[in-house]
Amino acid sequence: MLRSAFVGLALVCAGVAQGSEPGTRSLDFRAALQRLVSVNETLQASRAAVDQSRAERAEADARGLPTIELKSRYSHLNAPLEADVGGVVDAISVGFQQLGVDVPGGILPREYRIQDRNFVNLSLRALQPVYLGGRIEAGRDAARHGLAASEAAVDRQSAELEVSLVDRFFGQALASESLEVRKRSAESLRRHEFNARRLEAEGQIARVERLRASVALAEAENELLVAQEQLALSRAALAALLASDRPVTTATPIPAPPPSVERDVWKAAAEDANPALREAAQRLEQARAGVRAARGESLPVVSLFGSRELYTEDLTLVDPEWVVGVQASWTLFDGGQRRARTTRAEARVSEVDRRLQAGRRDVALLVDQQIDRLNGALARHRTLSATAELTDESLRAQQRAFEEGFATSMDVIEAELARSRVALGELAARRDAWVAAAALYTAAGRGEQLVDLIEQLADD
Repeated sequence: MLRSAFVGLALVCAGVAQGSEPGTRSLDFRAALQRLVSVNETLQASRAAVDQSRAERAEADARGLPTIELKSRYSHLNAPLEADVGGVVDAISVGFQQLGVDVPGGILPREYRIQDRNFVNLSLRALQPVYLGGRIEAGRDAARHGLAASEAAVDRQSAELEVSLVDRFFGQALASESLEVRKRSAESLRRHEFNARRLEAEGQIARVERLRASVALAEAENELLVAQEQLALSRAALAALLASDRPVTTATPIPAPPPSVERDVWKAAAEDANPALREAAQRLEQARAGVRAARGESLPVVSLFGSRELYTEDLTLVDPEWVVGVQASWTLFDGGQRRARTTRAEARVSEVDRRLQAGRRDVALLVDQQIDRLNGALARHRTLSATAELTDESLRAQQRAFEEGFATSMDVIEAELARSRVALGELAARRDAWVAAAALYTAAGRGEQLVDLIEQLADD
């Protein structure tokens, strides 16, 4: 009796706590999903990778544009740069003398200063790539596909998180509703045990019948405590997934089961829209662009160039004020480095392509498995739903028969346990159906449709 009183007090406290729990956060499924995608660190890291890929694409697009540089330099030489023109001066003097003209010595300098010890250069230079062997276009393609792959990776991780949320969110709802079933079962067995004690005192049943009722009540109370522990664990698991410092309660009950789906239609949809396959397909295109870029290294490089001196005071006679032209370079031998890079890029294409083929088979298998799991859960739910009314009526009949002396205590206990099993099985079937549906919808890239369906059936 002391144990029964203690359990009853615990149930009262749990009921109060469950009704209005200060310090907890109550979320419906859509709000929980919005919180999950906003606080999950893995998803945030993937979004940062998207930003990185977007910057890489901008960099690749800019490689085809000209580069303009402003260069300046101050130089100090150990001595002025001068040219000895004494021979030229002597030849000029001899020529004038032959013409009868006397050139005084020292009039013509015998040294010509080309550059002072201190001088400044300031120039504006431009370089425009014209042909790089296709590497610019390949780089742009690689960056474009890399960005698409990063965005698909975000979708893939969002889908995985959505499945985890369905599992834990409705796992908590299952634990909460299972607790209510255990409470109802314990209360029913408590009334039965009370009636058994009364009938035993009146001499209408044997002591063993009352003992069976007492044992069944003790087991039901123990299962009730276990259900309370499972609810606490499920709340902790959901709070951890949502990165919440407070317990999270579910405001959306487990909806009616989702409808069955057509296998071929969903397999085709998954092959077209599965985020993991989209990511792998973009990685394959990125790898192929890498092969084109590697092969382009074996071709010549052609570009236009131009330069304009902005400060001309220190220019020498041999320094132009401006210059434009075309330049070309072609690496003929580099020890086999380009060939190795091309081989590596081709191997990368083969690797990604094989992974993509394996991924397609895995996704097709996943769809088959989840459809089978969904159909199995729907079948169990139909069977248990049809059985629920029978178990309720059977329990009422056994309770009346026991009070009139036409049934044993074990008959009542078995009827109550059967009703509990059916109720718990029906809840578990609904939850299993939604977990399978979540995996199926996200595999086909229809995660938002899943949220709408949950809200629609939960309202119904």
